[in-house]
Amino acid sequence: MADEIAKVYQPPVEDKDLADTNTVTQGFEYDEYPPSGKDAAHIPANAYEVDPFSAQRADHEEDCVDFRSMGWVQAGLVATAENIALGALSYPSIFLRLGMVGGLIANVGLGVLAYITAWIMIDFKMKHMGVMHFADAGGLLFGPWGRRILGAGMVAKSIGLGGSHVLAGRQALNTLSTNAICSVWYALIIAFVSVMMSTNREFGKLAPLSWLSVSCILIACMITIVATGVQSSSVLVKHGVPIEWHATPTNPNLMDVIGALTNVVFAYGGNMGVFSWCSEMKNPNDFKKSFLITQGLGIIVYCIVGATIYAFGGQYVTSPAFTMTTKPVRITAYAFALVTILISGIVGLNVGAKYLYVNTFRKSRLLTSKGLRARLAWVGIVTVMWIAAFVLAELIPFFNQLLTIVSSLFSVWFSYGLCGVIWFYNKHPYYAHDGEIRSMTGFWPKFFMGCAILSIALSIAITPLGLYSAIQGIRDGYSAGTFTHPFSCS
Repeated sequence: MADEIAKVYQPPVEDKDLADTNTVTQGFEYDEYPPSGKDAAHIPANAYEVDPFSAQRADHEEDCVDFRSMGWVQAGLVATAENIALGALSYPSIFLRLGMVGGLIANVGLGVLAYITAWIMIDFKMKHMGVMHFADAGGLLFGPWGRRILGAGMVAKSIGLGGSHVLAGRQALNTLSTNAICSVWYALIIAFVSVMMSTNREFGKLAPLSWLSVSCILIACMITIVATGVQSSSVLVKHGVPIEWHATPTNPNLMDVIGALTNVVFAYGGNMGVFSWCSEMKNPNDFKKSFLITQGLGIIVYCIVGATIYAFGGQYVTSPAFTMTTKPVRITAYAFALVTILISGIVGLNVGAKYLYVNTFRKSRLLTSKGLRARLAWVGIVTVMWIAAFVLAELIPFFNQLLTIVSSLFSVWFSYGLCGVIWFYNKHPYYAHDGEIRSMTGFWPKFFMGCAILSIALSIAITPLGLYSAIQGIRDGYSAGTFTHPFSCS
């Protein structure tokens, strides 16, 4: 299938270094892409056709960080560390709300669709090599305000993701230490350690840590699956009601179903980083192979974890599923999961941080400089974002609902809806430029158009329903008095 699709989706330009070609016209209008390195300094900083990393490397090779260094295996590891994290152990609760069949269909369907939309994004990147992140794509599609809005969305989602990892890390340390100190201090420790581990600007430097992260979460998942399968039912059973699982939802309501779907969307929210990761690859088109591994492994892990633990725990499943096991097992699983909590949080937050870094220094030598000022600028951006994540996690008592809001407003559009818009802009004959020939004949163009339409429709539906679900959850939480006060030690 991949070969047949590739015949339709041939990249319009080769991914060369800027110094490989010498054809330049007057007025800095280039007949051929990419332009020559000797004129890189004159390239407009906001040009979406020119990769600023390669442009600066061509002009300042003696003092230049080679951001374009990742191979497809490294990129796949980084993307997998972002996609497969502690959220895997929330999947049993998704299966509880959707039923066994509904959970499998939602997970496989949205996972496959997320890979197709990532393919669309990579083709768009190959045609516009200066698109360094999703905000750049927004600028090309919708103009300056599109760039600003999507940039703000990237930062908001990254901070929200960092905050969720602060909370998860706090819970892990509380479990491991039996609440030895106030949990606010544990949250601060997670934020501080995350900053210390984020000093490298290149995503490629995170590949070894990403391998460790994926290994640890798979071990934690296996421990939880085995423990829930072999432990006595008395650990979970209450009031003598036996464990039961169902193929379809029992007494479903709109909030539960939409909440479950937004959780699946959030799990596949790593698509927001596709442009950022491609921008640091030797050949961005190879990310199609990287993301195939990422999504394939993600779908398999989510299905196995969600289905087996739901079958073992039935109506008693919890999120995360660690809490369904006995204390010794829970402590062991959390010890492995803590590694993943730290590393996957760094990868996710760095996507938003890299947007801020590139956006701030695109016109500056600091973008690729090896100097101390450039490194301190990066650490400063990362520090501010982790402080914001810590404050957000401790200040807002309805954090799960906040993540649902962020997922409804941004994750679903970054992973699905905007990718559908990108396909129409990039491939549909209606949007062809003067002299450009586009054809819709054959199966694959129509297939991708159908996926683009489905992605847009899905996003339009989930956004208002997800917001309704979150707002209703906030109201219910305040009515029941279940929200704790800010900076609580509980």
